[in-house]
Amino acid sequence: MKKLLTLCLALCAVCLQAADGKRQTVRETPQYLSTDGAAVEDTCPGNDIFKQFFCSAKEEPGFKCFDVYRVQGDPIDTERYTLLVQTLTTENTSAEPACTFEGELTCGNFLKALNYNLSFSWFIDNFPSSSFPECGQTYSCTRVSCLRALPPSANAPVQAAKLTCVFKKNQIYFLGTPITCQNKI
Repeated sequence: MKKLLTLCLALCAVCLQAADGKRQTVRETPQYLSTDGAAVEDTCPGNDIFKQFFCSAKEEPGFKCFDVYRVQGDPIDTERYTLLVQTLTTENTSAEPACTFEGELTCGNFLKALNYNLSFSWFIDNFPSSSFPECGQTYSCTRVSCLRALPPSANAPVQAAKLTCVFKKNQIYFLGTPITCQNKI
C-alpha cells in the first residue's frame, strides 16, 4: 500500500510539472498561402509572419491560433513572377521573335504561354539595371519581349506589335497552419 501511495504521489508530481508551463506545439499540415505578406494574417501572439510560432507557458493547454510564416524559395508556378512593367508598341520590323500565344497581347498571357518559367527563354531581352534599381539588389528581374505581325499599311509594309514585360522573381512565400498548444508529457 505504501508503494502504491508513493507511486501515486510521484505520478501526481509529474502531472503537476507537466501542467506547470511545459507546452508542446502541435501543427497541422502547412498550406501554401501567397507571396504577398499583406494578404496573409497570423492570429498567433505577436502576429509575426516572418517566423514560426511556438507555444510557451503563457498559452493555456488547448490554445489555438493560425500561424503564418515566411519561407525562402520558389513559390507555386502562377506566383513565381510579379509584373513590374508592361508596354505595347508598334515597330517597323518583322515579327521575330514571334509571340507564341493566341488572344490579347498581355504579359499575363505571355507568362502563361511560357509555363510561368522565364529561365532560358529566347524571349529574354537585356536592359539597363538603372531602369529598375531594385533589380539585382532586392530581387532578380527578367525582361521578355515578343512580336506579333500587323497588317501592312501604306506607310510601313512590315509592322509588328511588340509586347515587352519586366517581371521580378518572387523568392519568398508564406505558409500557414493551425496550431494547438498542449501540455508536454
